[in-house]
Amino acid sequence: MKVKRLLLCALSFLCALCAEAGNDVVEWPDIPLLNVTTVGGEFPTCEVAYPPEGCLGTGITGAEYVKGRLVMTLKGETLYDTGEYVKDESGMRIKIRGNSTGASAGQKPYKIKLSKKFDMLMRGDDDYKEKDWNLLKISMWNTGLDMDESNILTALGFMVSKAVGMEFVPGYTFVNLVMNGKYMGMYYLTDAVERGDKRVDIKKTGFLIENDVYWWNEDLYFKTDHQYPTHGYTFKHPDADEVDDATVNTIRQYLNDFEDVLYSGGDISQYIDYPLFARWMVGQDVLCQFDDAGSNMYVYKDDFDVANPTSTKMKMGPLWDFDAIFKDPSGIGRWSMSHNAPYFYYDKLFAREDFQRAYKEAWDEVSPTLMDEVRRGFGELKAKYGTAIDESFSLHKTVYPDECKKSLQTQIDEMTGLMEERVANMHRLVAQYGSSGVANVVASGRNEPVRIYDVYGRQYPADDAEGLPRGVYIRRNADGTTVKFMKK
Repeated sequence: MKVKRLLLCALSFLCALCAEAGNDVVEWPDIPLLNVTTVGGEFPTCEVAYPPEGCLGTGITGAEYVKGRLVMTLKGETLYDTGEYVKDESGMRIKIRGNSTGASAGQKPYKIKLSKKFDMLMRGDDDYKEKDWNLLKISMWNTGLDMDESNILTALGFMVSKAVGMEFVPGYTFVNLVMNGKYMGMYYLTDAVERGDKRVDIKKTGFLIENDVYWWNEDLYFKTDHQYPTHGYTFKHPDADEVDDATVNTIRQYLNDFEDVLYSGGDISQYIDYPLFARWMVGQDVLCQFDDAGSNMYVYKDDFDVANPTSTKMKMGPLWDFDAIFKDPSGIGRWSMSHNAPYFYYDKLFAREDFQRAYKEAWDEVSPTLMDEVRRGFGELKAKYGTAIDESFSLHKTVYPDECKKSLQTQIDEMTGLMEERVANMHRLVAQYGSSGVANVVASGRNEPVRIYDVYGRQYPADDAEGLPRGVYIRRNADGTTVKFMKK
């Protein structure tokens, strides 16, 4: 016991050194270390942006890129060095990203833009080289989980994405980040959701857009005739700076044409890729997704021929943003919130027998090996990173004491148990389906429960508004409208 206490004291001392001295630490855990040095020692900043009346979410504004240099090392060996910043030649830029995560207190997520393309995940294929990369927070606040937190939801989300057969599943690794000599914590380093040979692989003439609750915080967006009032479409490709009015109008017209056919009960098979739409929802359902505003609903077309708009079908983009999976413990025995939600197309799709069949076929194909894929994914994660994750959790707690509270194995056991229970419930739910598809699926319309959120997206009991702490809140009413109010 004395030896164990001495080891713990030594580790705590090392952690303190990490927090204070950053890259002066003699030995880091065996995951990549990103050392960022910005011009003039400037740190990226942003301000909180609040939604206008009738809109949802809390975002950020004023998040400008800071120029600098990035050096990535592992076990003391340099894996990659951008060099000093020279526009389009060397160096990199970094800024705060995200919406509610960027606006919340504590660890900030970042977007990295390299001056020259490089595969920061070292996959040995030049097609993976890109300029844009994400640093995602390691800690996710989630009231449905033990100690209200998890550090492996993103890893699990990508495992399930692969298991259900999504065309693009972002790659990732765990990293520690030092910026200007200051230890910034542990992160996921991931691919960005964008057009690319090894990302969303579409032609330049295609498009990648998002049904986005944060449309109000973007310079360019559009709305369709049937779109839920709190959402708008924003652009991932083409880049907003390259989109003209004609492009916006042609894409909007395509979606309006599709929606008109969908809402009138006509034949939509020429418009959308049924299997991929079905697989996306299987992923959301099996992850027990309870994101109240929808979880990053990307759609894309490989090519968009204005003269023949249905020459390629619209597809669902990658699963992304997993902080609300298993958030509602009571929801593990029912469909996810996305399944029949009115803020996208699925409430109408599940009213159709042809889509019901596509969903059932996707589940029947995916379900026999789903848990094997999840267990294999967790096994590979533990084998690849070993004790480095737990060591990095300890380092992370030196700057964020209330995060990374559970060991990797504890979290793997927790998520494996939840997934096993969820898959069993999914079998029970799907067993209610007839041979032709889903039985008794009722579109939810806009008869939703009243929900109250604070400006960071945390949900509070709607029947206890008087008991709320002081602050600004948003009430989402049963008809889909929202009202901002202040509790004094």
